[in-house]
Amino acid sequence: MLCGDCRDQLPLVEWPVCARCAAPVPAAGGVVLECNHCREVKLRFDRTIALGSYDGLLRQLIMRMKTDRSELLVHLLTELAWRERRAELQSLDVDVVTAVPMHPWRRWRRGTNPPRAMAQRLAEKLRAPAAGGMLRLLRNVPAQVGLSRPARFRNVQGEMAVRATYHLEAAHVLLVDDILTTGATCSEAARVLKRAGAKEVTVFVVGRTPLD
Repeated sequence: MLCGDCRDQLPLVEWPVCARCAAPVPAAGGVVLECNHCREVKLRFDRTIALGSYDGLLRQLIMRMKTDRSELLVHLLTELAWRERRAELQSLDVDVVTAVPMHPWRRWRRGTNPPRAMAQRLAEKLRAPAAGGMLRLLRNVPAQVGLSRPARFRNVQGEMAVRATYHLEAAHVLLVDDILTTGATCSEAARVLKRAGAKEVTVFVVGRTPLD
């Protein structure tokens, strides 16, 4: 679904990254150095797999995916992620796949919920249960765009919950989102998942925002 020229323009991760947050990290003599972001911020998830950098053509595709009611771009990017990150995803041996929650009003306004649709497709490929609705927002949280790093964490703190019908005793959860910037949203989701019994939470994102 992507021509060769477009594929070559995608900034797919092909450089050393932090295992926890997928931020680019320096490497010296074959040794990957410590991630400054994770040293400064306590993130509740255990690792992150990112398809690429939230930049260039990949950024354009993700932005279009957010309002693509046909979900064609979800399909395209999921297939690309599976081709590029299949080995990493399969090695996780996850028990369930879910997505960061979206408020019903925002879902209605956009006409689509890309993280949930992608979680469903990845679950099928991994032959794992899909539980896209496991997490819910307690209110319509303001968008994170434009907020400082501390404000992003405050914005989502205490605003998520795991639905009572789900039981996660010692489960390894794959949590899907479209973009990871500070990690605030995924960290809060991982916190409530672990409080509900999850043992590990791995995050998968299409785009990892370049750090300043």
